[in-house]
Amino acid sequence: MDIEASKLIKFTKIAYGQSKQIISEYSSKFSRRDYTQQQLLTLLCVKEKTKQKWEQFEDLLFNMPRICEALGLDKTPHFTTLNKFFLRLKKKNLTNLITLTAGRSSGLLSIDGTCVDRRHTSKHYVKRCKIRLEPMKLTPLIDTQEQKIHALHCTTTRKHDTQILLPLVKKTRQKIKQLCGDKGYDDKKIRNSLREQGIRPLIPYREFKPKHKYWNSLFKEKDLHQRSKSETANSSIKRKYRDHLSSHNWWNQHKEAALLCVVHNIDRDVKKLMGFIVGFLKCSVA
Repeated sequence: MDIEASKLIKFTKIAYGQSKQIISEYSSKFSRRDYTQQQLLTLLCVKEKTKQKWEQFEDLLFNMPRICEALGLDKTPHFTTLNKFFLRLKKKNLTNLITLTAGRSSGLLSIDGTCVDRRHTSKHYVKRCKIRLEPMKLTPLIDTQEQKIHALHCTTTRKHDTQILLPLVKKTRQKIKQLCGDKGYDDKKIRNSLREQGIRPLIPYREFKPKHKYWNSLFKEKDLHQRSKSETANSSIKRKYRDHLSSHNWWNQHKEAALLCVVHNIDRDVKKLMGFIVGFLKCSVA
């Protein structure tokens, strides 16, 4: 990889390499073969990275020849081509891409939920018609060492955190040694289930009785503080990319959320790579 390349070029090359392992080159033998599915999936990641809308991204891509060169594109796709590819993209492909970009887990994971708006309806219309549009609740499972997302749960219902944790743990393919969470995940069934799987639950007790306060005092504050890594990752996604979903359909909103997690994971790889390059250059100068 070229050391002089920008972060966006590195991001594109990493995303393109990961996409090749997830999705086939063409969707059908009757495809026109103007663009591969891998190129289009990478462009979706770049679109989220640059925080552009469909039409704006087409104009931006036209003025980024190095991105097109990295993907082997002779011409830039129309924004409707990208949009239609996103609509037919299967959710399981993005779920697998989250797992692939997350890499190997340290076994030390944390969990915490966050909400994002669904802005496909006018706020004025919602207010006039007295409609309540519930936000999408995202619950990612995050590695506290690398701050990468290994699994994601999405819901628009009032499902409690205790109903989300165990199915989400079951989704991840990595071995978990320790799981951090706040008091919202305090449940006897959850603790017993995690211990049966060989997972140490770092979930503080809600203090209804003196014994709960005593049990909480047995935890190390440094260990409990690891759950803040989930809040850091959730905040990073909202600040760096966006804090809303623009699709109309629920499944497409889920795919949007998964795509944000993929972009976050790749960005973590780029940051690590840039740190290695800067350290190498400093050593060379010294």
